[in-house]
Amino acid sequence: MHDFQIWWVFVFVLGMTGVQSITKIVTAVIERKKTVQPAALHEIAQNIERINQAIEATALEVERIGESQRFLTKVLSDKETKTIAGT
Repeated sequence: MHDFQIWWVFVFVLGMTGVQSITKIVTAVIERKKTVQPAALHEIAQNIERINQAIEATALEVERIGESQRFLTKVLSDKETKTIAGT
């Protein structure tokens, strides 16, 4: 079960990295095509930047969740080992 959760976190962070790369590409394309409605494109670029920041924050939180889960698993494992050894 623990391995499955680590893989899920890995796939999630990898997916977020892919989305982040796509947003950077889209932002670059939008910056090149400023000849068509520059105000609207600027607003879209700002929205994409906000989305990019949200993705980075989410990826960081998921990483923290994974670290917490590993720590708690270790603590519970150590506690179980001490309980078994103590009896």
